Amino acid sequence: MPHIIIDSRESRSPVFAELHRTSGITVEVQELPCADYLPHEHYGVERKDATDFVLSIMDKRLFAQVLRLKDQYTHVAFIIEGNPYSTRSAIAPEAIRGAVSYLMAIAGVSVIMVPNASETAALLVTLARHLQEGLGYEIALRSNKPKDLSDLSQYLVEGCPGVGPSGAKALLARFGSAHAVFNASVAELCTTPGVGKKTAERIHLALRVGGAVPADASAVASGMPAASEGI
Repeated sequence: MPHIIIDSRESRSPVFAELHRTSGITVEVQELPCADYLPHEHYGVERKDATDFVLSIMDKRLFAQVLRLKDQYTHVAFIIEGNPYSTRSAIAPEAIRGAVSYLMAIAGVSVIMVPNASETAALLVTLARHLQEGLGYEIALRSNKPKDLSDLSQYLVEGCPGVGPSGAKALLARFGSAHAVFNASVAELCTTPGVGKKTAERIHLALRVGGAVPADASAVASGMPAASEGI
């Protein structure tokens, strides 16, 4: 069951109340050195409403806070509730964009904007579940598989490294089927217009090597036995 640690200073927040009402998780209140929530021991989450986020930019508090968080946790995220661009604070939109860009591009911190505390709580639960239990299912590398057999052949060949739609069509025109393409040697693949030696070697390797590429990858690509193998 996912477990979320909450800083004691957040115990009166609406997010805390939402989490307490959520089934399927456990929550624990601690006095954290920094961060408001820990969906994982190495993942610190700082929650700010839009006004507090803007004020922390104006008084420079935000930047010192980021340094403390990054020093304490491997991964850091800021959840901003509301729209920081619509507060009544006297701050230019460029300053907000600059702060968000700094967090993401330079500090390497995730920034997520949500409309309210309920969404913050829901996101924390999802983060905790993913960080502690994993996604729960495998993500397909490619989707929308065609049903027509001719389109499916092109779809299969397009899965090869360095091969796009035009390259797949050229390979199928040269060899007649995806099966023939997959069984072709590097030299044979190179006879296809637009397919160079490097692309041919990558295709050959991808279809024949599982896991790490062997030290003598060039021998595998060329179809020759590696130095340690017999003839």
